Amino acid sequence: MRFSQLVVTSLLSLIAVSAHANNWYDRGNAGFALFCTGKAPIVLDLYEVTTRDLGVVKYSKADTAVDKAVDLASRLEVVDPARMRQYQESALDFMNSAQFVTDLGIRQTPDLGLVTVPQDCALEQVIFQRNPSILNKARYVVNANLWNQLDADNQAALILHEAIYREVINSPANEMFSERVRIFNGVIHAQHVRSLLKKDYLKMLQELHLTTYEENGLKLSLGYTTPEGFWTNSELFIDQLGRILSGSLSANQYFGHGGMEYACVDSKVAEMGRVTLDEGNIRTLRVNADFAREGACNLPMLIIPESNGYAVFGNLWFFDRAKNVIRVDGTVNKKTELNYKGVTYELVPDLFKTGVYNTTFTFDKKMNLTEVGLGGTPCMNDDGNVQFIQNLANGDGTVAISASGNPQSLPACR
Repeated sequence: MRFSQLVVTSLLSLIAVSAHANNWYDRGNAGFALFCTGKAPIVLDLYEVTTRDLGVVKYSKADTAVDKAVDLASRLEVVDPARMRQYQESALDFMNSAQFVTDLGIRQTPDLGLVTVPQDCALEQVIFQRNPSILNKARYVVNANLWNQLDADNQAALILHEAIYREVINSPANEMFSERVRIFNGVIHAQHVRSLLKKDYLKMLQELHLTTYEENGLKLSLGYTTPEGFWTNSELFIDQLGRILSGSLSANQYFGHGGMEYACVDSKVAEMGRVTLDEGNIRTLRVNADFAREGACNLPMLIIPESNGYAVFGNLWFFDRAKNVIRVDGTVNKKTELNYKGVTYELVPDLFKTGVYNTTFTFDKKMNLTEVGLGGTPCMNDDGNVQFIQNLANGDGTVAISASGNPQSLPACR
């Protein structure tokens, strides 16, 4: 096949898009199609299945464009069920989130990357997407004149393309071009994902700059773009059976695990912490120092049962195989008081010391507190309260607690 045109987004266009790669407020993404003389129009993603040697397109047998897109997304069910559901929800939402226009064209967005256009063909922008804002209530603006020239299979391909890109523009990938989106759409259409092992699938997602993978309700980081604009793969360890043994948790997500709760939507740091996993369940979690330092979101927390609602915010967590919290280490930076089963435990800070105090909490399988440390040397005062005196000479200590809640073997405070 002869090609008369090579379309490459220029450096000037790239610079004009955004000074900050993740600022999607003033830019969007387009779904493109090729309109060729004497031929039926074809979505660019499907055309590139052949030119990129991705295989053979296998269309959905569903009826409508939306149903076809939902069916195409179901090809991810075995290897990536969470992403399948996400794309299906986006596809089902497409018509309600789209504004179809017939009396104006859509200015092409400079996000194509490298595209080869055959002779006697025109590359037309059919859909423009950006997150709804004060500038636009509709997520998608669709050129109805072009849309109506596409058959249901090509319309479905555009819907799936936009579902994938909807994920990308709300991730720390900072992608400036849609090439990787088109490739993933093509891979799904060619049904390659159904034959991939998990480790190969995850490697492909990293190469496509998709930033997360959900395992057992936990959103694991696959990679992110640094502030300098460079993509960085996150480290994942996977055994021969395809089980993820360790990885990094994505910062922006919500989950609960064995009494621990975590919620964050505003972090600019991509990764919250490093986890080791056993059959998809957390065994250890170490919060990243840069996430804790950012302070945009709270650390993972736990309300101690039978306490005064005392919340532990921990940066180091240990769990048993039954998902029970075994131990939490954290910090406090001010006077703190815990009332547990009728006994008060309090930190008495050093007036001349600034900064944070290390804490530790240990539990049995029934979530009874068995040991506590609040960042000082423990002693019992005259009121029967346990005080942790900040004393650099003696260092930090802990108190063992019986099943009935009584502190064990404490000296009197002086």
